[in-house]
Amino acid sequence: MLTIAIPTYNRADKVKRLLSVIREEVFSSRLQDQVAVIVSDNASTDKTHSVLSQFLNCGLRLEYYRQPDNLGFDRNLRFLYMQATTKYVWFMADDDLPLKGAVAKIVSALEMYDPDVLVFSFIQPPGSTVRQFDYAEPIHLVTNPVTAIEHIRRYPKLSIHIMRKVSFRDSQWQALDGHLGGEWYFMLLAFSVLESSGSLRLAVVSEQLATCDEDYNKFNFKQNTFLEMYKVFNHPFVLKYLPKLVKKERNNSYLSMIQFLFAVKTGSLIVDDIQLYEQMIKNTENRLGVLLINPKALLQLLLIKTDLVKIYLKIRPIINYTRKITNRIFEKPSLKANAQQNVCLK
Repeated sequence: MLTIAIPTYNRADKVKRLLSVIREEVFSSRLQDQVAVIVSDNASTDKTHSVLSQFLNCGLRLEYYRQPDNLGFDRNLRFLYMQATTKYVWFMADDDLPLKGAVAKIVSALEMYDPDVLVFSFIQPPGSTVRQFDYAEPIHLVTNPVTAIEHIRRYPKLSIHIMRKVSFRDSQWQALDGHLGGEWYFMLLAFSVLESSGSLRLAVVSEQLATCDEDYNKFNFKQNTFLEMYKVFNHPFVLKYLPKLVKKERNNSYLSMIQFLFAVKTGSLIVDDIQLYEQMIKNTENRLGVLLINPKALLQLLLIKTDLVKIYLKIRPIINYTRKITNRIFEKPSLKANAQQNVCLK
């Protein structure tokens, strides 16, 4: 029924932990005949090979491939998808973890609803109770192409995507492979799977079924990953139903990049080589038409371009404290009502 497909690179301890959790999930739910696991090691230089070898005879239906050269993230996903022989493929990042009972719930949902793609809510940061999808029913079924696209777009997280294994036509592979290297290949795969369906079905599980690692704020994405994310919406399936979305997402990708760079400069996100991102900040263009209607992004870009982030970090506690006091004052019914009335009058 299901292959859990894991791309990994130099994360021996994390992939060991993930496989241990998956093994416990599969065995406790007696899903040995329903669930397979494929790991593609992208030419790791750490002890990943020896760690993976320990799991080859543990009872899991596990296939382990060690790539002779680093394929890159997208090509590794493509390889995993091609290797799977089950009805469905669940991509799982090596630093994420399924929650207790999640594998059984997913298998059950796949059997019951037979979707083309299934997505679910994810915990990030650790302990968060925010659901990316929030429907009253346990599983919400989407059959409208536009709504399906919006759901794939809503939360671009690798580990929440489970999709049918499809034998794509050559033209479909060409559409996919034209985007290799952009770091969002899994979204393109989901669009191609939906495009191939004779009767589109996207299953949405509002329940949180997986969680991120404690060091979720460590990033090793290429610097332009967020800036070029909009390109996935050039997929033929998206263009057919939402032809104007790519232009809108081009602006959103630009704003996401600014937000990402700001988070890097303030230390909210940790990257390996800060100098690469400093250079990107220097090269970031000023799209005034976009920035003028997004004052927060304008301020963030101004701060990182002028290197005033250190000053901002010093006064941020004062800003937050002032905001908290202001909110507390306006929580009083009479003052809040007066404030709302004043806003209306203005």
